[in-house]
Amino acid sequence: MSISLLQYLYYFAYLFSAILMVGIFGFVYEKITPPKELLLIKNGNLACALSFGGAIIGFCAALVSAMTHSVGVADFILWGLLAAGVQIGLFFGVMKIIPDAVAELEANNTAVGTFLCCLSIAIGLLNAACLVD
Repeated sequence: MSISLLQYLYYFAYLFSAILMVGIFGFVYEKITPPKELLLIKNGNLACALSFGGAIIGFCAALVSAMTHSVGVADFILWGLLAAGVQIGLFFGVMKIIPDAVAELEANNTAVGTFLCCLSIAIGLLNAACLVD
């Protein structure tokens, strides 16, 4: 089996784009959502670690599907932007279901963190399934 230089370049383009999108997603998610997850995680808040981690996993699930179904790197990035919007929207949707969710996360309520984690992964998987050609 022979791999061309172009295939290596595509590999690195997709990998670099995906890592960059995960970093940007994490940064934007941290800035837009009310709890300061990274600071709380640093201080040992498991609920925020679960919530934030689930959002990252859900986003990555959608990226995996976008990567395999896209027709190019630009298409992949556009699908990634949509996936990021869905994940961030989910957080604010949960705020309607659990009005005190931010305070509960900040208080390290692991039940709320686990619920957000599971919803984020579930929505990420559904989002991934929708990204077909």
